[in-house]
Amino acid sequence: MNDAITALRRPRTVAWLILLFLVALLPRGYSAQQVGWHWDHPGSFTLVNFDEAGSCRAALHGFDYTPFVGHQTIALATLLGHAPPAGILGNERAVKAYCHSPAHIRVARSYAAVAGALTVVLTAVLGFLLVPGAPAVGWTAAALLALSGVHIGESFSGTVDAPSTFFIYLFLTVLAVAVTRGSRLRLAASVPLAVLAVWTKYWVFALLAYLALLPARAWHYLSHGLTLQHRVLMVLGAAALFGLMSNLEFRAQGAYVVFALWYALVPWGRIKRPMAVVWLLVPPLIYALGQVDVIERFTMGSAEGRFGTGYAAIGWHKWPRNFLNLPLYLLVSLGIPACLCLIHGVRLLLRGQGAVRAWCCLLPLLAFALFMVFVSPITYYRHYLPLLPVAAILSAWGFCALAGHTRRGLLALFLLWPALLAVDVVVDYHQDPRIALRQWSAQHPDAAVFSSFYVNPPPGRYHLFHPEYAAGDAPALRQGDYLVLSESWYDTAFASELNGPFVHEPARLVKTTPAYAAFYRTAIAGQHPLLQPLLTLPVHSFMPELLFHRSVYGNVQLFVGDLRIFKIVQ
Repeated sequence: MNDAITALRRPRTVAWLILLFLVALLPRGYSAQQVGWHWDHPGSFTLVNFDEAGSCRAALHGFDYTPFVGHQTIALATLLGHAPPAGILGNERAVKAYCHSPAHIRVARSYAAVAGALTVVLTAVLGFLLVPGAPAVGWTAAALLALSGVHIGESFSGTVDAPSTFFIYLFLTVLAVAVTRGSRLRLAASVPLAVLAVWTKYWVFALLAYLALLPARAWHYLSHGLTLQHRVLMVLGAAALFGLMSNLEFRAQGAYVVFALWYALVPWGRIKRPMAVVWLLVPPLIYALGQVDVIERFTMGSAEGRFGTGYAAIGWHKWPRNFLNLPLYLLVSLGIPACLCLIHGVRLLLRGQGAVRAWCCLLPLLAFALFMVFVSPITYYRHYLPLLPVAAILSAWGFCALAGHTRRGLLALFLLWPALLAVDVVVDYHQDPRIALRQWSAQHPDAAVFSSFYVNPPPGRYHLFHPEYAAGDAPALRQGDYLVLSESWYDTAFASELNGPFVHEPARLVKTTPAYAAFYRTAIAGQHPLLQPLLTLPVHSFMPELLFHRSVYGNVQLFVGDLRIFKIVQ
């Protein structure tokens, strides 16, 4: 460990880290400045991602969210001469207009791009600390993250996800140095960083990192009599209990007797007697926590929402969705070769290799992974972003161990794959189907057009479509000539990252209603009597990961999806 820290102080290493930052910043910064501009005319700007600038809106009291990043992007925009207009505080419409303005979005995206590039550097440093004596792991992990198309995409989006991941890893890296070197100064410095890691996106898991401060004898006492298999099964069992508590249908059935099955995982005859009390309390404690209102909202969500069903309505389909989402996310983020090496990296970690105390600082990431698999009601892919750097480290570790002395010869091929995957992902943002929609719109200047959510059509004559317009004799729908549907919205009726693979029960679909789902399915199948399929503006992919994801869930990007244009039959 000391060798790793000493190496970080060498000018040559610092120079390479700076170069790494610049290389990582290039695709992120370029896309931050280019995506969405000049769609309608030179100098025009079209907001692509509707989730951007939420923190800015919160900072100006126009949205319920964490304001930390927003305060910073507003300050930066003000320094550049783009301050918020006077008197807009609390005015939701005016706040949204400012935060979504080109001047502020450019700042917010640039801020995220820098945070994303800095996360690549932190990944290298953390890799040095976690696997001391093998600097190739850190460099390879950083290269994987720098080339991840999914991480690049989140890093040029003006949401808080890339900055949140940066602050999380800044905190974890400083704490890893503190606990391994016994540095009280660095330990003290980690406290404000922990606050930032939590505050940026309410990521409360960060506080679990301080469990790494427990002395070794405490860990030995807690795990006395527990084999690795026992520990894994007990942790998974506890996570499953939390998952049951977050399941609205399980609560309705009230089958809490199944909680007693957890006790079968504990080797009672081998543990210390005081620990028996602790393990006995686990199921009732999880039940009690599930009754706390704020925890219930965080883990289950509501049954109803603004757009129909809420996240809790998914019921028993939550686990198939959550279990599938994480491997799919890693697959499209890192690529097939890296994911295969990731499996070996996890195997090395379970064998106790590497700097064990430093790995303990990453307990929040383990807890978060379990939360996303067993509990989380909301599963947008950007929420998984904090897991990507550590996945890159584990993958790089597995690759370096498997490649051995032939590593240098294989490294170029190993990194070429995610580079091609990155091109396939990022190009989609620069060739957004909504750009082609502009050309189609220019060819139909006098048409009355309805568009669904997330289409973001050319300004002027488009009207927002609601599925109710197509009900009955559909007099409202008949007032238009064309209907444009966005995959990013009609995927609420199909298998997706929010619905999971099982969509045969419309009442369990998220952010829709059975009637809405029936309409979208009928329309997309070309079976609606009032809608004649006219044109599809698709997202094109060539990498097998994205083609596979498309066959299972549709396109990876939340806001960049296929557009389908229908002629409305009068």
